[in-house]
Amino acid sequence: MEQSKAAYRPGAWLTDTRRGKVGQVMEHQGPWVWLRPPGGGREWEAEPGRVRPATLEERERAGVPGGSSVGARYGTGSRRGDA
Repeated sequence: MEQSKAAYRPGAWLTDTRRGKVGQVMEHQGPWVWLRPPGGGREWEAEPGRVRPATLEERERAGVPGGSSVGARYGTGSRRGDA
């Protein structure tokens, strides 16, 4: 299943299923999506086929600041559980 390119736009929160980590998209360049952990830190590259939008629960568990509002802004869920 191919992930929508909209999910790769900078600022979106994704789950890297290979690493089991949540990261914010910094850029999508060539075959890679570059992610940075919540709160900053070293970026890593992820394969587009191995990322998906992070759920509200994953964002909150990872410590994403304002997790629910950020997810709603990027179409990955909301406080009410809407997709």
